[in-house]
Amino acid sequence: MHLTVEEALTIYPLSHAKLVAGQKGVSRILRSVNVMDAPDAGDWVKSGEMLFTTAFAMKDHLEVALTLLRMLNERGGAGLGIKVGRYWSQIPQELFDEANRLDIPILELPYEFTFSDQMDALFNAEHTKTTKKLQTILEKQKQLMQFALRHKESSDIFHMISGILGQPIAVFGHSGNVLFHNTSWAEDILLHQWPWHKNVQWEGFGDTRCFRIPLMDPQGCTGFFKVYLNSPLTLKEEEALFYQAAEILTYHLGLDIQQGKDPSRQHALSQVFTDFFGRELSFHDFMKSCKIYHLSVLSATYQCVFTTVAPEHPNVKRLLNEVRQELIYHPIMQHYESEHLYIADGLLSIFALPEEQLFHKKEFIAALTSCLSNLTTRTSASNLNCWVSRAKAHPELVYDAYNECLETSRAAHRLRMNQTVLHHESIELFSLFQHLSKEAMRSYYNYVLEPIFGNNKHIDQELALTLEVYLEYDGSINETSRLLFIHRNTVSYRLEKIADILQMDFKKMSDVLRLKLAFLFRNYLQTSKH
Repeated sequence: MHLTVEEALTIYPLSHAKLVAGQKGVSRILRSVNVMDAPDAGDWVKSGEMLFTTAFAMKDHLEVALTLLRMLNERGGAGLGIKVGRYWSQIPQELFDEANRLDIPILELPYEFTFSDQMDALFNAEHTKTTKKLQTILEKQKQLMQFALRHKESSDIFHMISGILGQPIAVFGHSGNVLFHNTSWAEDILLHQWPWHKNVQWEGFGDTRCFRIPLMDPQGCTGFFKVYLNSPLTLKEEEALFYQAAEILTYHLGLDIQQGKDPSRQHALSQVFTDFFGRELSFHDFMKSCKIYHLSVLSATYQCVFTTVAPEHPNVKRLLNEVRQELIYHPIMQHYESEHLYIADGLLSIFALPEEQLFHKKEFIAALTSCLSNLTTRTSASNLNCWVSRAKAHPELVYDAYNECLETSRAAHRLRMNQTVLHHESIELFSLFQHLSKEAMRSYYNYVLEPIFGNNKHIDQELALTLEVYLEYDGSINETSRLLFIHRNTVSYRLEKIADILQMDFKKMSDVLRLKLAFLFRNYLQTSKH
């Protein structure tokens, strides 16, 4: 049996019994019932067992009853049922007191029913309950199988699996990033004792229990899956259901592309885009292939993001997979329809922009930056970069969007721009003036920045760095203070001081533009020396 004492007391004829002591122990698990009237009955007690007795062996020996109650508690027994009226007219108060102290239930059994009547009823109720639960599990297994056979990636996969299981779940990436959860717990609590061992484990979790399964594919662990249950009882068949759900999640999250071996839609689309970008496929054939594979993001206004990882990173492919997971499943990115394809040595993501964001590009950049913040704060992701194109309104411009991403990457390296997420507009000024001679660039930045970097100047380096970061992050005082680890009032004070030195007004676009160009030229010339 797998009932709690509280559940057992709802089953006829045990429902006629009275819970007379140990009320706090009604959540104890009742696995079996035994009838004993021997003085040494406690020596045979098993975990989860409830003893039924007529009190014959203890009617004249209260200490025997107290000892039996204590042994039941020590061995994890479910409780003690006493039929009053034959040998005891009432249960001694001392036994009540001890039961309440130990939180072990004492039941006053109905005199008119035999022990076998009550035991048979419990076993029949348990059999019915288990049968219904197995039928429910079988139905859930069918639903999971139907979902798995769809072969279509969906950002709603977590909601669907949680709905099928009927339990709250949490899904974690390889590095502990929370991809999804619909529990009432905060993320830091969900990640208690991280990092975890790559083995299946039950965990206690407040008033609930949690079943944790590592998501393992041939390349290793791609993440973890947790199911949170309020019920203290779980059938082995239900655990098998959790394993099945974990297998489906592993398939969707374990997205390592094996060259030439992955027959999935994403791999086929990656090849289509590669051929189109390489001018091996006409635009007509490209659009025909997109239609075949139901790619719809190019039919709206869209924006491309090309994510790259420094080649020296120890596991480029896994980090790109983590980025892909975040871009697909992070709640802040759920507003965007998207496609994510492996192109060359990076990840190309295409996002359809909602109508309300068509003229608010900063919202997309902010969402992208926020989505990746968990990855970019870790050392392992320090060489991660996302190059963002301008928004495009026509499918044929996807080639230009991809090239804008590549151009942004090249310019950022030449200009030593270190932002993780960099929009093409950030390097457009340099694109306009990159054909100027080095002499002209040097002459311009010497003229503009001479009050700071002139040979006879000894300006505070903190002021110069503050100005450079301020310009690099588009005049954002908040971003400057965050990156330099100083208060925003300190940033404002330094900017006012350096504005006096330069005799400029940072509220005037012309002055800001002059400084932006001067720093671009300076960084480019310093890089070109190496």
